[in-house]
Amino acid sequence: MNQPNNWGRWGDDDQRGTANFITPAVTARAASLVRAGRTYPLAIPLKANAPIWPTRHKNWHVATYRNLSGPGRGGGEDILMMHTHGTTHIDALCHVFAEGKLYNGYPADSWIDATGARKNAISELGSLVTRGVLLDVAGFHGCSQLAADHAIDAAELESVAAKQGVSLESGDVVLVRTGFQAVWKEDPQGFDAAQPGITLDAAQWAGRKEIVALGSDNSAVEIYPTPDGLPVHTEFIWRQGGYLIELLDLDALARDAVYEFMFVLAPLNLARGMGSPVNPLAIC
Repeated sequence: MNQPNNWGRWGDDDQRGTANFITPAVTARAASLVRAGRTYPLAIPLKANAPIWPTRHKNWHVATYRNLSGPGRGGGEDILMMHTHGTTHIDALCHVFAEGKLYNGYPADSWIDATGARKNAISELGSLVTRGVLLDVAGFHGCSQLAADHAIDAAELESVAAKQGVSLESGDVVLVRTGFQAVWKEDPQGFDAAQPGITLDAAQWAGRKEIVALGSDNSAVEIYPTPDGLPVHTEFIWRQGGYLIELLDLDALARDAVYEFMFVLAPLNLARGMGSPVNPLAIC
């Protein structure tokens, strides 16, 4: 009964969920964190052999071009076929649903079909411009990456934040570093088999903190293989109306000990989309 549940919190017609925590004052506060003018892109390279949820098809990319030898003008362009969840991406509020309902109580069979989602689509989000906080769990333990079975709970996240000297505030985006992107480069099969991540307890903690989005450098934010029912996805997206951002590159932020920053993310304006590739920016 004490678990977060934001259905109806912003009205019966709400389709933005926790993004409602980002007020103009919250965005202005985030802008005040920009002092050195450094920018960190947080997306992994978008390529065919990039990490992806094991059951999804790999990205497909080819180029077309003309007149390579001249004379006159030549040109080229890309053709890309991919899952919207096939690289660094954000999950829409329609991505996970349960008991036949989407976040905020919309009947799934009324609003989702082969054309996409007509409620809670990623196009409803617009953008996330707010304060970002990096919780470097791998760094907290003094290792390059966590063990594959490392389950990160709320108490551990609190300990990391305390050691880094950061506090969490309503409207924040929290990025959890496991260091596991390094495993992909050395052992892709091992990366696909198991990954550290957060637990249901951590997702509930984020809800109590009024966190807008949780991101990580793994495939699911939550620990993988996931327990039955994708508990973090179900809790954070479905119950809370929160956003999950997956397959981030957080190593440069950790290397430079940048633990708070202005966070900027804009998904593709994909009508009826259930997620979107993104290249978020951390600016400090």
